[in-house]
Amino acid sequence: MATIHYQSDYVIDLAREAPFASGDNRLCFRHPDDASLCIKVLRSGRAKQLYSASPFYKRMLRETYFDDNRREFAAYQQPAIVRNKCTYHYHVARCYGWVRTNLGDGLVTDLITDINGNPAQTLEDYLSEHGLDAMIQDAASSLALFFRTSLILTKNLMPHNLVLAPSDQGYRLVLIDGLGLSTFLPLAKYSHYFARRHIEKRLQWFYFRLEWEVSDRSISWRDTEATFRFSTIRLEVRSEK
Repeated sequence: MATIHYQSDYVIDLAREAPFASGDNRLCFRHPDDASLCIKVLRSGRAKQLYSASPFYKRMLRETYFDDNRREFAAYQQPAIVRNKCTYHYHVARCYGWVRTNLGDGLVTDLITDINGNPAQTLEDYLSEHGLDAMIQDAASSLALFFRTSLILTKNLMPHNLVLAPSDQGYRLVLIDGLGLSTFLPLAKYSHYFARRHIEKRLQWFYFRLEWEVSDRSISWRDTEATFRFSTIRLEVRSEK
């Protein structure tokens, strides 16, 4: 992957900071010098663990391939985001590049907050409390329209990777993780036809997941997902630029 270019040589000390969110691979901190920003750092040794546990054919790749920060930064370089640099932030957290921290390389993005300035609630948590109400259905429709028109490529739209930001209509959904492609052949990066097809599949999967989130969950998500079938739609073929 590309060489990292840091914003400066200054090392940000996160030793006294507590992460406001954590996942299997990364920790998320509020930037100590700018409360509107988030710093994502990889868990110590995590890339090496993922590399060692991967199938043999993936071990032909460099260990940096398993660094979620590097993969996310690469996803921000996709043409659709570069073209929409000034407008995509309404539904996707912006990325500002790299900083040095005492915990390793940090990737800086927008920190999406609620009206009180606290990290915004995830869609997953909202659904567990309020269900799939009319406001969230409208927010989901707006998000779907955004992806269909912008052609920004994402992985599956997981409810814990979407947060609720205040808007004039109540809330807007903002993607904070999950950009890019997980497919082996990245045709969607180079063809509008395949990009639209990829996005439509992600959106159908998203609505399928929302229905499961508000169900009684008597069937596990793993078994439920196995029943998902993409309904192929007729896509207009346009000349590529």
